[in-house]
Amino acid sequence: MFALFAGLSSLNAQEIETSVMARMGTRNTATYHYAEVYQTRGRWIYPDVLYIDFGKNNYREIGIGGGAILHASKRFVVIEEGYIEQAIGTASGNATYFIPWTLVIWKVTPKIASETCYFPYLPLNKSGRIQHVLERSKVEYEFRRWKLGGGYGAYQFGEAKWEHKPFASVTLKGGRYGDLEFWLQRMPQGAPQLQIRYAMAFKTRRNHQK
Repeated sequence: MFALFAGLSSLNAQEIETSVMARMGTRNTATYHYAEVYQTRGRWIYPDVLYIDFGKNNYREIGIGGGAILHASKRFVVIEEGYIEQAIGTASGNATYFIPWTLVIWKVTPKIASETCYFPYLPLNKSGRIQHVLERSKVEYEFRRWKLGGGYGAYQFGEAKWEHKPFASVTLKGGRYGDLEFWLQRMPQGAPQLQIRYAMAFKTRRNHQK
């Protein structure tokens, strides 16, 4: 993967889009923190670096990867990435995972769009456990300055039962300053969780020097 990325970096002048995402979940206290930075170069996405914890100091994950936009049209976008993630902390067991990550976007109408994001955790050592994450499958209606949506998330650890996490969302569109999104999500056992999600992107131009 990284040899391929090195070869692609030698292409001629291209526009690079850098995306930054930050997320936080909270109930009475923080339930998770998430940060990610990645660059899109044409159809290719690299590098992609991320961090996540779950509101405690004894377990964190850091990851690096990349991928590609497999299909892009006016109505459909399909993106596939692969990550190597390392768990750290006293509760982590130093588990290492390979994570194939898939995002499908469908523009139903000019105002209605859906997104589905799914990825499994595939263990690379004995301390890891297989996991399945449906991060979101949502539908949004777009207004001039904001979006209103709803959807469903789910999670399975090992052979345990699936945990179901439906949610409603509101997104404030900030243009070049980024979008601010709020989720009200019902967690297992009916506990509510508020998620705050921020995403922004900016473009730069890089010229190949011979």
